[in-house]
Amino acid sequence: MKRLMRYIQQHLSLRLGLIITLIIAGAFSLLFDILFYHGKQDLQRAAIDHATQLLDNTAERITGIMDETELVTNFMAITVPNHLTPDSLLIFSRRGVEENDFLTGLAISMEPNFFPEMGRYYSAYSLRGPDSITTVREGPFEYFEAVWYKTPRSLGTSCWTDAFDDYNEGTLSSPDIMTSYCCPMRDAEGRYLGSITASLTLKWLSEAVTRLQPYPNSSAIMIGRDGKYLVHPDTAKLFRETIFSDAAPEARRDIETLGRSMLAGRSGMVETIVDGNDAFIFFRPLERTGWSIAIVCPESDVFARYNRILTIVWTIIGIGLLLLLIVCYQIVRRAIQPLKQLDYEAQRIAEGHFETNLTESPRQDSIGRLQNSFIRMQQSLATSVNDILSVNAELEQRNEELTRAYQLQLNTNREKAAFIQKMYHEIRTPLNIICGFTQVLTTSLPDLPADEVADITGRISESASDIARLAKDLDKAANSN
Repeated sequence: MKRLMRYIQQHLSLRLGLIITLIIAGAFSLLFDILFYHGKQDLQRAAIDHATQLLDNTAERITGIMDETELVTNFMAITVPNHLTPDSLLIFSRRGVEENDFLTGLAISMEPNFFPEMGRYYSAYSLRGPDSITTVREGPFEYFEAVWYKTPRSLGTSCWTDAFDDYNEGTLSSPDIMTSYCCPMRDAEGRYLGSITASLTLKWLSEAVTRLQPYPNSSAIMIGRDGKYLVHPDTAKLFRETIFSDAAPEARRDIETLGRSMLAGRSGMVETIVDGNDAFIFFRPLERTGWSIAIVCPESDVFARYNRILTIVWTIIGIGLLLLLIVCYQIVRRAIQPLKQLDYEAQRIAEGHFETNLTESPRQDSIGRLQNSFIRMQQSLATSVNDILSVNAELEQRNEELTRAYQLQLNTNREKAAFIQKMYHEIRTPLNIICGFTQVLTTSLPDLPADEVADITGRISESASDIARLAKDLDKAANSN
């Protein structure tokens, strides 16, 4: 990392390219964050509309079947009292199931002892099987306490029952959970005669609700009046757990709010956590039943397309920024290439190389002017350095000449000193002879014999001749110089 930072610090073009790229990346990030934020909001609204539409369509489909069930049952509640015989009740019960394929079963149950000859109980019941319809008079059991009989009798009006288990040992019953529309029968005077109960299997409702799958991993639930699950992806929770008991700790508050809203018959949407993942739950009531259906849509599914687009866009942006960095690097590198050349030439000048001939730049910008100014400065330095070198060469030549002259003068002085020393010795000997013999003649001339005086004067004369000869040689030497 340190090596990379050092490399970036040492390369101006790369550093400038990075700065430009980061500025553009920041601007693009801000722009795309704003755009994608609004896009996400629009996508969320579209998801809400889509899920709501699915819920409405399913509710309308279920409500349509319930409306037909109510229509058939209400019509029979008006018609059957005009044909109150045991056999006619069996016929009406069977025909009601045969002519309405959405019905699972139809029971016409009379008040206790309505037909004295039939005993206390009489209930004509037809049940749709896999291949046929079975019609029977139900066996003797206290159906008066069953919810589908007791509820309309106590209320005095038609109603839908909550889901119930139809199984009664020894009687014709469906293995599936049922829900029923119960309509009271009255005679012309308003006396209660019994009830007509049209049943729908909850399996059919479950299939209708389960088909609510706007996204690959979405699921649907339906709860009854007490909050128990009537439809749930996990069948083990059906009729055993409520929406409140099933809430995870981290989502308990949201689920409780959702459950209360569903039981109150409201529609809407809740954001919460389901199975550890963020999810949207869209819900709406089923009219007249007190039930409510909901779609659980994982947030990852709702925004899957958005996330894919976001990934693609950021990938494109990343590649674009990388290409932009490369382009910026090349452009800046070419733009500052003269600066690198100037840096190189400045180093060479610092090392003492002034002889390079640089070509002037045709650019008119600051870098071009700087480059041309540097070239003129380099040329001026080169001229000045050449002048200095020329002067130095001349000075060195003169110094060499002075050194030679000085050396020659020294040699001459030494020769003169040697010559003078030699002359001194050569003159000194004759002078000493002359001086010595002169002193002898001065002090002892009367006492000296004539031949000795002649010898002394001869020697004095020779010494004088020698001195004269030396003087002549000195004169010649002086004239020759």
